[in-house]
Amino acid sequence: MRFTLETYEDLQGPARDLADRVLKVSSDGIGGPFNLLLKSPETGARIVDLLDHFNGGSSAIDGLSRRLAVLILARHSGARYAWWTHRRRALNAGEFTEAQIDALNAKLRPEGLSAALLAVHAYVTALTKGTPTPAPVLATLKAALPEAAVVDLILFCGTYMTVAMILNEADVALPEDEVDTLRRD
Repeated sequence: MRFTLETYEDLQGPARDLADRVLKVSSDGIGGPFNLLLKSPETGARIVDLLDHFNGGSSAIDGLSRRLAVLILARHSGARYAWWTHRRRALNAGEFTEAQIDALNAKLRPEGLSAALLAVHAYVTALTKGTPTPAPVLATLKAALPEAAVVDLILFCGTYMTVAMILNEADVALPEDEVDTLRRD
């Protein structure tokens, strides 16, 4: 463990307030990326604000697009905890098939996605290269989604890359008895 784990009982002031807020919405409790955010609760609260915005239904991007983006970004960044939890959630909710998730893990385009999700896949994959996305990729995305959703997708990707960095730097472990399926090639 690269950072000391915070326990709820030891938290005080703004860190306790942030933990209470996280516990109301997180299926991961104060684990996952949240434990490290508790060490800087004022800044951590801003990240939680963004996550609440995107995941709470206020964003212009739909849930399937968000889930697909997270899986692409987790694979790209090697964020094993993000991959594990979002893979599990996607399968449990029937959002994507095992074969589609395996394709993402192999950095391939999954079969059977809608035109809009194919556009999201192409765009997020291009965005991970760190250069402006090719004009045809952006044009295809803008034909599939309103511009507000495109902008939200960019901001969402930036937010989840921040989360991936937190998870990687904290070396957040998977729960006991869980298997790390994230490829690293």
